[in-house]
Amino acid sequence: MTVLIAYPVGIWVVRDQIVSPEKIENVIKIAKEVGATRLYVQVVWRADAYYESDILPRAEALEGQPKDFDPLAYVLKLARSENLKISAWINACYAWNFVTRPKSPEHVINKHPEWVTYDQNGVSMLNYTGSESLDVPGIFLEPGLPEVRDFIASIAEEIASKYDVDEIHLDYIRYPFRTFGYHPEVQKAYRKWLIRALKEKRVKNLASAFDDYRREQVSLLVKEIYDRVTSHGKRLSAAVLAYYEQDAYEQRFQAWLEWLKGGYLDYAVMMAYDPYPETVKHYVLYALDRLGNLENVRIGLGAYKVVEEPQKLRDLVDSVLYLNPDEIVIFSIASLMESKEMQKIVRGISR
Repeated sequence: MTVLIAYPVGIWVVRDQIVSPEKIENVIKIAKEVGATRLYVQVVWRADAYYESDILPRAEALEGQPKDFDPLAYVLKLARSENLKISAWINACYAWNFVTRPKSPEHVINKHPEWVTYDQNGVSMLNYTGSESLDVPGIFLEPGLPEVRDFIASIAEEIASKYDVDEIHLDYIRYPFRTFGYHPEVQKAYRKWLIRALKEKRVKNLASAFDDYRREQVSLLVKEIYDRVTSHGKRLSAAVLAYYEQDAYEQRFQAWLEWLKGGYLDYAVMMAYDPYPETVKHYVLYALDRLGNLENVRIGLGAYKVVEEPQKLRDLVDSVLYLNPDEIVIFSIASLMESKEMQKIVRGISR
């Protein structure tokens, strides 16, 4: 099919594209040229800040820049004149990589190592050197700890209260994998929860009760963030795994359909990064069937997966656009910078 009307287009902007004024200016230039309506700007990567924060240490990647350089503030300054909406993108539970350690003693990994999640063998992720088989990028904080939920929600609230962003955008709002979440304190809390849940007959299957508990912890985190962010007049979106039942729900405890139905997430941005249109369409149709419409769903497409064959981006767009999602989102602006053909395709969607 051919797109005949303009459609809202968002673009993810990874933190390495905002480490200098010149890079930010180029981001805004590309966004303007392709007709983007929104930028998802990564301002928290590994529990470090690409904005002025009283909670997080300044990102090490900004060390060569003047102390008064505030990437998010500069993005917002340039975006206003172009009518670009800015979503402040936060990596929620992901805190650092496996190999190194943060330089700042104030970084959460150094200051609160006890907040890191544990695996099913009782090993903290701090002791990991890698986890390639599970597609886990690094160390995660434990969402089952109230202190961790407060910490992450405070970061979201800080940005929502200090900056004129359109919304807060969450990423890695989940467990790294189902084999994690075995923090000693979480195990204690779970046993108390289970006794209450059994008395109240809320446990349908004892074998999956701990899965339900961990899913609930992530949902509690989303609710807490939502309450704080909306109290400052901002909306909340989240990048979510597109393969819902077998991946998001069962393996990472990310019950994002429930978040939408429960009214404590404004928009889910499906990371439908598969290069095959039929697979992407399958994911989206599943969400449509469960929700009834896609008014609160945005479709994230992996341009980076097809950068060598840019026409395939058009095929991906055409496979889902007729289903009328709230927005099409491109990952990422770096791919558009690599390909003039992709820029032309995105321009054709947005105009």
